[in-house]
Amino acid sequence: MTEQHQVHCDCGEVVITLNGSPRVHAHCHCEDCRNLLQVPYHSVLAWDGNQVSVSKGSDALTVFQSPTSNMTRAFCQHCGEVLYNTNAMGWKIVSQWLYRKNHHDTLPESCQPNVHFFYDRRTVDIDDTLPKR
Repeated sequence: MTEQHQVHCDCGEVVITLNGSPRVHAHCHCEDCRNLLQVPYHSVLAWDGNQVSVSKGSDALTVFQSPTSNMTRAFCQHCGEVLYNTNAMGWKIVSQWLYRKNHHDTLPESCQPNVHFFYDRRTVDIDDTLPKR
């Protein structure tokens, strides 16, 4: 049986289903993530686009296209919670924070961060034992 995960927005109007294990579970320090989400780095869970579906509330999901990159941000039009963003490769990127918030502050082993990407572009230093690429 395929591993399946779900996350929802704050108000519960939008629920997304994530099938299988994420292809990436890491911390991203790239400029595109920082600019799109207004964060110093993004702790991500990335699935192929076809592994992510809206289970509830597709009519309440709004997608913002970044004017400066080939990325989108999908959020609930009622509460404003970002459910995922899409990168230039078409991957759906879910925040580890959102996943933890929806699952009693836990991440399964298959979702634990294992690396920092684009660390040479960082805006903050991170003191941990994960590889920094």
